[in-house]
Amino acid sequence: MPASQVPVGWMILDIGPAAREAYAMAILGSKTVVWNGPMGVFEWPAFAEGTRAVARALATCPGTTIVGGARRPRPWSPWGWRTR
Repeated sequence: MPASQVPVGWMILDIGPAAREAYAMAILGSKTVVWNGPMGVFEWPAFAEGTRAVARALATCPGTTIVGGARRPRPWSPWGWRTR
Protein backbone atom coordinates (compact mmCIF):
# COMPACT_ATOMS: atom_id res chain seq x y z
CA MET A 1 0.00 0.00 0.00
CA PRO A 2 1.31 3.49 -0.73
CA ALA A 3 2.58 5.37 2.32
CA SER A 4 -0.14 7.97 1.78
CA GLN A 5 -2.75 5.28 2.47
CA VAL A 6 -1.29 3.96 5.73
CA PRO A 7 -3.87 4.55 8.46
CA VAL A 8 -3.06 6.99 11.24
CA GLY A 9 -1.39 5.18 14.11
CA TRP A 10 0.05 2.39 11.96
CA MET A 11 3.80 1.96 11.51
CA ILE A 12 5.63 1.46 8.22
CA LEU A 13 8.14 -1.31 8.87
CA ASP A 14 9.41 -2.11 5.35
CA ILE A 15 9.29 -0.91 1.77
CA GLY A 16 6.76 -2.50 -0.57
CA PRO A 17 7.12 -4.26 -3.92
CA ALA A 18 6.96 -1.09 -6.04
CA ALA A 19 9.66 0.62 -3.94
CA ARG A 20 11.83 -2.53 -4.03
CA GLU A 21 11.66 -2.55 -7.83
CA ALA A 22 12.34 1.19 -8.10
CA TYR A 23 15.38 0.94 -5.81
CA ALA A 24 16.72 -2.10 -7.67
CA MET A 25 16.43 -0.36 -11.04
CA ALA A 26 18.17 2.75 -9.71
CA ILE A 27 20.94 0.69 -8.10
CA LEU A 28 21.56 -1.46 -11.16
CA GLY A 29 21.96 1.65 -13.31
CA SER A 30 24.39 3.37 -10.94
CA LYS A 31 28.15 3.73 -11.07
CA THR A 32 28.44 4.27 -7.31
CA VAL A 33 25.98 3.45 -4.52
CA VAL A 34 26.29 4.27 -0.81
CA TRP A 35 23.82 2.29 1.30
CA ASN A 36 23.37 3.61 4.82
CA GLY A 37 21.49 0.85 6.58
CA PRO A 38 18.48 -1.42 6.20
CA MET A 39 15.21 -0.53 4.52
CA GLY A 40 12.98 -1.79 7.31
CA VAL A 41 12.93 -3.91 10.43
CA PHE A 42 15.00 -6.66 8.80
CA GLU A 43 15.35 -8.54 12.10
CA TRP A 44 11.66 -9.49 11.83
CA PRO A 45 11.25 -11.93 8.91
CA ALA A 46 7.89 -10.44 7.91
CA PHE A 47 9.61 -7.08 7.28
CA ALA A 48 12.97 -8.17 5.86
CA GLU A 49 12.17 -8.44 2.16
CA GLY A 50 12.85 -4.77 1.35
CA THR A 51 16.33 -4.95 2.86
CA ARG A 52 16.96 -8.32 1.19
CA ALA A 53 15.87 -6.94 -2.23
CA VAL A 54 18.15 -3.91 -1.94
CA ALA A 55 21.05 -6.12 -0.80
CA ARG A 56 20.50 -8.41 -3.82
CA ALA A 57 20.54 -5.40 -6.15
CA LEU A 58 23.74 -4.11 -4.53
CA ALA A 59 25.36 -7.53 -4.90
CA THR A 60 24.71 -7.50 -8.65
CA CYS A 61 25.43 -3.80 -9.25
CA PRO A 62 28.24 -3.42 -11.78
CA GLY A 63 29.41 -0.21 -10.07
CA THR A 64 31.09 0.46 -6.76
CA THR A 65 28.98 -0.20 -3.67
CA ILE A 66 29.68 1.07 -0.17
CA VAL A 67 27.57 -0.34 2.66
CA GLY A 68 27.34 1.01 6.20
CA GLY A 69 25.06 2.50 8.77
CA ALA A 70 23.49 -0.54 10.42
CA ARG A 71 23.25 -0.18 14.18
CA ARG A 72 22.82 -3.90 14.63
CA PRO A 73 24.44 -6.90 12.97
CA ARG A 74 24.73 -6.44 9.24
CA PRO A 75 21.40 -7.01 7.50
CA TRP A 76 22.75 -9.73 5.24
CA SER A 77 24.23 -11.83 8.06
CA PRO A 78 21.03 -13.82 8.74
CA TRP A 79 20.96 -14.88 5.08
CA GLY A 80 24.51 -16.24 5.04
CA TRP A 81 25.86 -13.49 2.76
CA ARG A 82 29.32 -12.01 3.22
CA THR A 83 31.16 -8.93 2.11
CA ARG A 84 33.43 -8.92 -0.89
